[in-house]
Amino acid sequence: MSFASFEWARKGVHLVGGLIPLIYLFLDLTKFEALLILGSIAFPYIGADFLRLRWPALNQWFLDLFQGAMRPGEENRPTGASYYFLACWVTILVFDRTVAVAALLVLACGDTAASVVGKTLGGYRLSKEKTLSGTAAFLLAALLVALPFFPLATAFGGAVIAAVTECLPLPLDDNVTVPLVAGLSFTLLRPLSV
Repeated sequence: MSFASFEWARKGVHLVGGLIPLIYLFLDLTKFEALLILGSIAFPYIGADFLRLRWPALNQWFLDLFQGAMRPGEENRPTGASYYFLACWVTILVFDRTVAVAALLVLACGDTAASVVGKTLGGYRLSKEKTLSGTAAFLLAALLVALPFFPLATAFGGAVIAAVTECLPLPLDDNVTVPLVAGLSFTLLRPLSV
């Protein structure tokens, strides 16, 4: 599998991950129900992901099973999917439904847009792996998915802060930082837009 098709497949998985907040929203699940359902899927996966790092035979089986969806370097560290599941669970736990759904959609759609546009158009580099075009795409996608939930000022402020967070070379995976920072931003900015 070429690098380009590999990244497209990963971003497709990211978009499918956007179903998590949509299911939470449209099935009108309580916070407890959402955490229970998501946790029953997420925590066994996360547990297996960490166990495989301890047992070479399990790691090899895991690598064979998910080889088309793993980035180089994930052979010896937790996968992005573990961080994604964890971020979804914590975001739903910490924030109210509207904020959690918007923050998780920002992650799913913004990160996908940034990657696809940044790799397709390229352009001015903000860092080794981030381009101005990708960041602009993240900002636009984040704004568009936040607008149904918040007034323009809140949606725009949260989108800008999430886009900046996605660009920063933070030590924690952006699958975790983006929804948590977006959720915090929406929570803090929402009263200012009333």
